[in-house]
Amino acid sequence: MLLLFAPLILHAQNDSLEKVIKQNEKAIDTLNLKVNNIIVTGNDVTKQEIILREMNLKRGSRFTLRKYSEDVMNIYNLGLFTKVDIYPIPQAEREITLDVDVKERWYILPLPNAGIEEGEWSKIWASLNLRWDNFRGRNESVNLVTRIFYNPSVSARYYVPWVGEKLHLFMGLGGEWKRNRNQSLKAVGRESGTNTIDFHEKNYENIQYKGEFTLGRYFGKHFAVFTDYRFNYLKVSEFAPGRTLSPTGIDRYLTLGAGIFYDTRDIIEYATKGVYFKTSYNRYGFIDKEIDFGRYTIENQSFIPLHFTKNYYVTFASKFFTSFAIGAVIPIYNHEYLGYSDDYIRGWKGQAFEGDDVFTLYNEIRIPIISPRYIKGAQMPVVRDIPIVKNLDIRHGLYLTIIYDIGTVWYKHESINDKRFLSGAGIGVNVIAPFGYVLRADWVFRLGKPTVGQIGFSLSAKF
Repeated sequence: MLLLFAPLILHAQNDSLEKVIKQNEKAIDTLNLKVNNIIVTGNDVTKQEIILREMNLKRGSRFTLRKYSEDVMNIYNLGLFTKVDIYPIPQAEREITLDVDVKERWYILPLPNAGIEEGEWSKIWASLNLRWDNFRGRNESVNLVTRIFYNPSVSARYYVPWVGEKLHLFMGLGGEWKRNRNQSLKAVGRESGTNTIDFHEKNYENIQYKGEFTLGRYFGKHFAVFTDYRFNYLKVSEFAPGRTLSPTGIDRYLTLGAGIFYDTRDIIEYATKGVYFKTSYNRYGFIDKEIDFGRYTIENQSFIPLHFTKNYYVTFASKFFTSFAIGAVIPIYNHEYLGYSDDYIRGWKGQAFEGDDVFTLYNEIRIPIISPRYIKGAQMPVVRDIPIVKNLDIRHGLYLTIIYDIGTVWYKHESINDKRFLSGAGIGVNVIAPFGYVLRADWVFRLGKPTVGQIGFSLSAKF
């Protein structure tokens, strides 16, 4: 046993420990090793129990490759560390101690961002997200986000992913103010399928105040149920019939919702294996009698690995999303849109489509050019001169993607079979960057006439 584990510890410095263990899979699983003890190192801020509760391997349990691999991913998906390794250290005959070694990232982060909506310079915006992750060392998070210029907003949120050791509840609390320009073509007398509303066109703004509370419970590692409660106050900058359901120009309503989700993705920021499924129903109303409708939503993400060798595979990734409204009258501000921000079929950005209901299917084949790996900051030419950052283990990687998207929107009185489905196909490059970012560039052609090619950029994966 000592001879088996010695090369694992030595090679771990230059290679993924998980990869090395996989190469010795059969030999390890047949040893019937018992976990004698678990120690945690590298956690200057994070409480030890936050890490240990994510592990399938416990003191006294049998060591297996499957549990080991799941534990590495579970701890990494906490989002608290730049690198996670679990070192098996031989003790007595057929007994080992596990050294869970983590590299903590920064937890108090001012994250600036900026962009231009729909390619119009008049729609330039900038934001600052003041994040305090791992608040109190217990994986709680506090966020304060401000956005200025186009569609300004201010929001504050607190989230705790685990309340009660055995109950495993999660909870969120927040509030938001935002002033968004109307996106409805119908509200300004335009037809669905025309260009997005230009900044200089005559338009109005939706001004909204919102408070929300979410409570849920996990059943096992992957499955959870949740409920959420929201108070909403919405008014328009210039009243006209149809812009709100209330004739006063101000809509007040509660949103009561419930749903379930199931998540087995390997890496949440850029998955290559696993499934994510979420469905929920929200009821709107209870205050102003004019407001009485519901919305049902289904989302499914699948990541299917196609192996070419034992350690190299490409991933067929897809995201299915649909949302449809139930009720006599659906307010314009609750319509579904394609064409704005990041909600568009690639190849069709800048052309707006509107309806009560939506269906989209995004597809990618993710081909690793540089499989995700770690490099020490001190080895990078620019980073090595930055204090603190140079001591971090930075995760990076590069994927080529083959893209095919399809989707449509429609009103309740229309049949989806009669609607035109938008589609686009092309290629893209996704760069796995530090701190959970994915730098994305797509070159996609609109399928159908006229054929149009578009280049898109983003700081996150499409899904």
